[in-house]
Amino acid sequence: MAFIEVNGARLAWQQLGEGPDLILVHGLATSRAFWMPTAMRLQTRFRVTLFDLRGHGYSSRPQQGYRPQDFAADLVGLMDALQLQRAALVGHSYGGAAALEAAGLIGDRVTHLGLLDTRVARLQPLMRLHDGPRISEVEKQVAATTAHDWAALPQVGYLFLEAAARMQLSGQPVQARDDFAPFGQGRGAARAAKAWLDLLDQTSARADLDQPGMHEDRIAALAMPVYLIYAEYSRCAASAEALRRLLPQARYRLVADAGHFFPLSQPDWVAQWIEALVSETSSAEPGR
Repeated sequence: MAFIEVNGARLAWQQLGEGPDLILVHGLATSRAFWMPTAMRLQTRFRVTLFDLRGHGYSSRPQQGYRPQDFAADLVGLMDALQLQRAALVGHSYGGAAALEAAGLIGDRVTHLGLLDTRVARLQPLMRLHDGPRISEVEKQVAATTAHDWAALPQVGYLFLEAAARMQLSGQPVQARDDFAPFGQGRGAARAAKAWLDLLDQTSARADLDQPGMHEDRIAALAMPVYLIYAEYSRCAASAEALRRLLPQARYRLVADAGHFFPLSQPDWVAQWIEALVSETSSAEPGR
């Protein structure tokens, strides 16, 4: 692990393997470790760059700068600092929103763009409890610990993570097990839960995270190959539908019987997908 100063943030990063450059971007309330099972499988074919988003993992937590555009600027700044002239960008969840914004900023430097179960706030302003076809056991347990009328809330994602973090710090972590239980296990669970609450309470993140990114016309103008991979039980289907409308050339895959965190439950499949699709038409030179 190393550190780079980018846009007023100190970002933790690491690289694995050699070959065409591939950057994997994690989502909210996780860290670059989210991608490690996939990265270990990809390092024989690519130079894989992982980093912690600002406010996450071992990166610093600036007071401001948590809009999709800010995370995208960090991603571009990281590429510049590491002298990565061209790279494929693959992001999960909010990491996909950051990768999408970065592609809009430096389209000619992005060889491929992969969005895994990504909600795009510009295209899907709300994310309600029943926007997905089912409620997971973890979500049921978290919802039962609060007095919120979850069915009436216009935006459940961040509140769900906040409630799960407070459960962990109260000594009553989530006991249910799905593909992934936020802050639910491991020695670092309490630290990760506290870090997420500190991010919401001590920075501009609570107001920034839901800000819309680039406009639809700029999304539609993206010229690189785009791949959309969404889970069957996703609440981000509205984003997928809108992206398919704006980018009719994009490839789309629905992951059957899977939830939002399928990259953790299916790292072999995800690695095979990334390898096949990025290798197919990649024009990036190895090591560049």
